Amino acid sequence: MTTLHWTAGLHHDGSAVYVSNPTPKADEKVTITLRAPINAPIHKVFLRSAPDGEGHHAEMTIARRDAISAYWTVEFQATMPRNHYRFRILTREGAYFLNALGVSRADGPDWYDFKLLTDYITPAWALDSVFYQIFPDRFHNGVPALTVKPGAWRVGAHSVQVRPWGTAPLPWREGGNLDFFGGDLPGIGQKLDYLQRLGITGIYLTPIFTSRSNHRYNIEDFDHVDPHLGGNAALADLRRALDEHHMTLMLDLTPNHVGSTHPWFTEAQTDPNAPTTEFFTFYQHPNDYAMWLGVRTLPKLNYRSEKLRAIMYAGHESIMRRWLREPYRIDAWRLDVANMTARQGSIQLDHKVGRGMRRAVKAENPQAYLIGENFFDATPYLQGDELDAVMNYQGFNIPMWRWLSGFDNGFAWGAGWSDHVEIPSEAFTEHIAAYRSAIPWVIANQQFNQLGSHDTPRILNIVGGDRALAKLGVSLLMTYPGVPCVYYGDEIGMTGAADPDNRRTMIWDESEWDQELFQHYQTVIALRKSAPALKHGGYQQIYAQGGVFAFQRHSTEQRLIIVAARDGETELTLPIWHAGIADGATLTDLLSGRAWTVQAGAITFGALDKATLLVLEG
Repeated sequence: MTTLHWTAGLHHDGSAVYVSNPTPKADEKVTITLRAPINAPIHKVFLRSAPDGEGHHAEMTIARRDAISAYWTVEFQATMPRNHYRFRILTREGAYFLNALGVSRADGPDWYDFKLLTDYITPAWALDSVFYQIFPDRFHNGVPALTVKPGAWRVGAHSVQVRPWGTAPLPWREGGNLDFFGGDLPGIGQKLDYLQRLGITGIYLTPIFTSRSNHRYNIEDFDHVDPHLGGNAALADLRRALDEHHMTLMLDLTPNHVGSTHPWFTEAQTDPNAPTTEFFTFYQHPNDYAMWLGVRTLPKLNYRSEKLRAIMYAGHESIMRRWLREPYRIDAWRLDVANMTARQGSIQLDHKVGRGMRRAVKAENPQAYLIGENFFDATPYLQGDELDAVMNYQGFNIPMWRWLSGFDNGFAWGAGWSDHVEIPSEAFTEHIAAYRSAIPWVIANQQFNQLGSHDTPRILNIVGGDRALAKLGVSLLMTYPGVPCVYYGDEIGMTGAADPDNRRTMIWDESEWDQELFQHYQTVIALRKSAPALKHGGYQQIYAQGGVFAFQRHSTEQRLIIVAARDGETELTLPIWHAGIADGATLTDLLSGRAWTVQAGAITFGALDKATLLVLEG
């Protein structure tokens, strides 16, 4: 067993265990706590903050001790909307600095400081949620009469096709995203009992507004639900059914672009002096214009237009506000390609627009959950004044894929920069720590985590069909900080490669389900929903070597140690003292019922099978 330096036992996070009120009001005083080994050679600790930009050091004192730890505290007045702080720890060896990224002899920039937000209203309900993502056309056909008719419209070389349920989606070159299977909103409502049996508490629907494709990201009318999904009345009906099942609803919006058949764009193309021309960027009217990634059917919106801002989000009757009201009363928005919205070369209005969207949504419903799509570094948008969360690709999905099976996101795109090798736990934990530590804890704990989505291969494809690794992945999804979301059909063993193969129709014949996998999803979802530490607890990384990593989730009510062994181990001795757990403590696995006792600051496990997960309570 590697001997750990005493500094491994230094810990602080933004949870209620270490911050007396993680969501204080402006100018409220809170108590900040640092846990340190009781025998550490510390003679002074200071909380270093920067009120109004000026550095300030407040000396901390030991408030209490237990058998293994000393708890240093100080009163801290949170005066700004976002309050940075770190710890300066003076020892016989010299000064150490602890920020959200970890402990170091070197001081660092403020970006990785702990961050305490004031007057931030967290969507508290989201922390208790397990979401389920649905691609509406492929989930369930509840009213066949709603299904679009073959040949109903044409786009370029393709026209509408209606495919039999269970057949494979057509590649774009064959179907042009005009192959429909007939899934609709009534069909979703008819399957809410199933979702409740799985343990789901909220659903996320990819776009449902009127569009001319099966994915509906080329929206042509933000005011109406697509009639082939059932129209506005069907959404109101679904809302009522969700209420009866105590479930929430997140819709998908495309603030970056519209479909080329949207009246705003067709009017602007027809008449350069039309009122909506300013909503777009025409380099040369009418056919040379800004578009999403060169896709001509997706003209990009230009947020220099204040009129556009008013219609999309700022006005009282704006699109983003109206759908939050009765009778639809959606609980959350997911913003498509949020990383690109309001950005065009020299025009970079993303943060201005992002802050405006937040103000509008929160004015309508302070508890609304506002998330964005971002495959890249979203940390600048997650500082408390814009998004509540993003689809956490960089902070969870992508490193998890690489750790589980060596799957790199570039595989799906055929990119030459793909990495084909499993990353060791040391690199995996370094990756997730960087994205977790750059944002305030309250936001890190409400990040929207998935193992896959409509834009990625399914988890079983990512792990090469290995059921054990898929089960390990969903177990970690349910135990890592953030709001978990299951992609429809993953729980029954559906497979699918890159788009559109990942958008196959849901299988409703239970004889074709992987029942063991389904039961595992039920088990870990139930664990997630019942464990306070998994919903509200902080996070401490305690081990990362080779194919094993372990972390602690600790709330005021519960302490859990999560151990994940990817490759299997003949024997594992896990240091545990630095998690603040004393010798003699008994830790019991909530999944198997097995128990271990801490001895000499560690737990020694016998052989661990490949893809083992332990959830140890004690």
